[in-house]
Amino acid sequence: MVITVGYFYGILRANYITTPIYFLFDAAVIGLFLSTLPRVITERSSGPERSLKIWVAFLILWPTILFFIPVQDYMVQLVGLRGNVFMIPFLLLGVALDKKDIYKIAMWLGCLNLIALGFAIAEYFIGVPRFFPPSPVTEIIYRSNDLVNYTAFRIPSTFSNSHAFAGTMVITIPILVGAWVQHFERRSHKYLLAAAIAAALIGVLMSAARVHFIVAGVLVLVIAFSIRRRFAHSIGWVLMIAGIAWLATGEERLQRFVTLGNTDEVISRFRNSVNMTFFELAYQYPLGTGLGAGGTSLPYFLLDRIKDRIVMEDEYARIVLEQGIIGLYLWTVFLIWLFTRPKAKQDEDPWFLGKRLALVAGLCYFGTGLIGTGLLTSIPLTCLLFLSLGWMLTIEKPEIVTTTTDRAIAVV
Repeated sequence: MVITVGYFYGILRANYITTPIYFLFDAAVIGLFLSTLPRVITERSSGPERSLKIWVAFLILWPTILFFIPVQDYMVQLVGLRGNVFMIPFLLLGVALDKKDIYKIAMWLGCLNLIALGFAIAEYFIGVPRFFPPSPVTEIIYRSNDLVNYTAFRIPSTFSNSHAFAGTMVITIPILVGAWVQHFERRSHKYLLAAAIAAALIGVLMSAARVHFIVAGVLVLVIAFSIRRRFAHSIGWVLMIAGIAWLATGEERLQRFVTLGNTDEVISRFRNSVNMTFFELAYQYPLGTGLGAGGTSLPYFLLDRIKDRIVMEDEYARIVLEQGIIGLYLWTVFLIWLFTRPKAKQDEDPWFLGKRLALVAGLCYFGTGLIGTGLLTSIPLTCLLFLSLGWMLTIEKPEIVTTTTDRAIAVV
């Protein structure tokens, strides 16, 4: 239900501009945490789960301490606290998932992806303004009309903007593909998951978000090399990618990714985010400039309350601005720990492929955090990302199917 609210949060907020609607997703998440986290936290655990609980505690504790230092306006710091700690407990929910849980989530995501694609197709042909009226809330959508010589919008579907749409589609791929390669009692499940994966890839093209296209491209390659021994899945994957490629070649609005061939533009974009200003900020503000100072996820009616606002399109620069050097250090060491944990071998875990894709997606997104902001506050991308990374640490043992002969021998 929380994921469902996250999928429709953007379009609801755009059409019902009231203060309470801003907290719709927050309310859903709080309900989820109150009903599940006490059990997850108090459950006896060992190995990666226990270490993850300690890391989550540290990542939440430091911003909480900074919250009580009155550097920024109280409301700005409150929203900043939300942006720095609110989604982190999804890591604990992810590591608590078993194979039945993740399979149910995959089927649910499959249905939601198809609904999101339906909205995207409607916006593609009817027009984005019919679904997202012009307002301060939708300003970023109306600034993203740079397709086909600035005559068409990037498609946001039901999300806050096109990047949230594309990122959510990409981060569902590991879970969907992980379920797609399982053995099914119902063949219809396989068809649903295959359609949902295709919907995710088409959605990335419709959103025209280049960073997410790159991440999706990396996942496509990993999948292609990982299912070579599964003939039926390999054929299905090739046909799916071929069909999507054919669709893209016939529509100019789906071809923004070709601008990645402009190396001068790509290098300029990278330099604007990764430069000496980052180190100057760390030196000048070792404890940051206050939670919320980076402006990420702040409602438009609070932007004028930020003191000495500094804007950089770099997630790590935002962490330095809001949490200082200590916060950056905690996140850096945590990510190194997270991505270097021992993983199950392919023959030992039936969900190996999905978890490998979650690992690759996590590496890509935290890597591209150098050239953009919002990774820790995107709805529902962030909660799905943390959920996937927590799930990545789990190890499922393959089921042992016993025959009548085996049981007879055991009795003897």
